[in-house]
Formats: sequence, C-alpha cells, structure tokens
Amino acid sequence: MAMNPMQKKARISFLLGMLLTLLITGAIIAFLIFQLVQIKKKEDAIVYKQVYVANQNIGSGIPLNGNYTIKSIDSTLVPANALTSLNQAEFLTDVSTIKINVEAGTVLTTDMINTDGKAETSDLRLQEYNMIVLPRELAVGDFVDIRLRIPTGENYIVLSKKYIEKTDGETIWIKVGEDEILTMSNAIVEAYIMNGAKLEAVQYTDAGMQNSAIPTYVAKNSVIALMNSDPNITSVAKNALITRYTDDVRRHRDNINQILSAYGEESTSSVENGTKEEIQRQKDARQTYVESLGL
Repeated sequence: MAMNPMQKKARISFLLGMLLTLLITGAIIAFLIFQLVQIKKKEDAIVYKQVYVANQNIGSGIPLNGNYTIKSIDSTLVPANALTSLNQAEFLTDVSTIKINVEAGTVLTTDMINTDGKAETSDLRLQEYNMIVLPRELAVGDFVDIRLRIPTGENYIVLSKKYIEKTDGETIWIKVGEDEILTMSNAIVEAYIMNGAKLEAVQYTDAGMQNSAIPTYVAKNSVIALMNSDPNITSVAKNALITRYTDDVRRHRDNINQILSAYGEESTSSVENGTKEEIQRQKDARQTYVESLGL
C-alpha cells in the first residue's frame, strides 16, 4: 500500500528522533565511562597508609585503653608523626594517655601520646571518699591531687593525679592501690583530730600535658610498718614509700603536733573556726553548682 506524503514525513521525523536520541544517549554513556576510567586511574594512583585513629572521643589525660583502630588513609593526608605499625609498640602501651582532647576519627600522632603513666595493678580498688572538700566545678573525667592542709601552713600531697570516676555533691570515687588506701586512711584520721586541718581536692588544669605531682605526705610509723608487711602492696609501691620516707621528712612530720601545741588556745580556736567556715562555704558553692547541673 502506497504511503501518502504526510505519513512518510511523520515516519522520517520519528526515525530521525530515534537516531538523535541514540546519539545523545551514546554520548552520555561514553562520557560517564570516560569519567569512571579517570576516577579509577586517580584511585589507583593514591597511596594509602595504615594509621591508628581514635574510635571514640577521648579527653585530655584519659588512658587510651584500646580506644583506637587501624584505618587506611591517603598518605598525602597523614601527618609525618602519625602512629603506625612501625612505632605503635613504643606509644600504644598499657600506660598510654592522651595529652589533648581528641574526637573520634582523629589520626593519633606521637605528640598526642603520653607514656609516663602508671599501669593498673592487681591491688587497685574503686574507693569512695566523702570527707574531702571538693572544687565547685569538679566533674567526672577531671584529675586531682588530694592534699592535707594543716594550720601551720604546710600543705601535703596525699594522693597524686587521681582520675574522678564518679562524683556527686560531696562524694568522689577514685581508683587507689593498697598503699594509697592506708596512706589516705591515716591522713583522714589526722584531718579529723587536728584542729583547723582539712583534706581538699585540687584540680589539674591540663591533665594530659601535666605530669603527676610527687606525694609529700608521710603516714605514721605504724602505718608505714603495716604497708611494708602487707602482701597486697606491690614492690614498686613499697620502694616508693621507702624513698619518700626519709629521715628529714619523718622528723618534720613528727614535729607537726609539737608546732600545733605551740599555738595559744585562742589562736588555735581562730584557725579552727576559720577553716570550718571556709569548708562550709566551699561545700555550699559546690552543692549550688551540682544542683544547677541537675545531678
């Protein structure tokens, strides 16, 4: 059957449209293939390097405790001092801590790691204390020294750089070893019986960058003897106690009560009342702060 001119023109237009569509589609496909090839070439050209990254947010001074993982990253984005399989044994130890706050996914570098900490020992226990005067804004994750302040002006470090595991208005929970438990017990007794004395927690401003203070408080002879005979105390702790317990320090400690007795009754009462007022003010300020947090 012969095709009239209108039908013929319509058919030619349809075929031309199909051809044009195929050409455009083919051009798009060719372009996409070209782009994929270029991307593949770029990916093949990237040299990846395996580094250690934090797998969660870690605060300054906090032990790493395995909170890191290995990740492959473009070598051009990796810092020169990044932790890798070549240096991880030196820096990722049982006592490694973070010097600065880091977020999850951060590449760990040697400058971020502090390896001067103390490994947890078998005698470590979680102990709560509610007789220590606490800083107003003390929070979980802070580090503190526990100090004994006495009316003569001396200020002794009883426990050094302790991590606050938990806290509320008046109580803190910290991990302590057997020797620290006995030393702290002795300091608590002295703080109770010595007019004007108090135990207080003093915060570190940048725990990750600051080294632990050296304890200066020395317990009584009977406590020292108990520590040295206690099988639960590690040899490292015993050696530290022996080093601290020098003749000069012992004589100084034995003189504390004699110095206090030299105070007149009125002067001693004034110091005692002043300290009690200061402690109460700190406690009130601390309670107000805790209430403002809704704890």
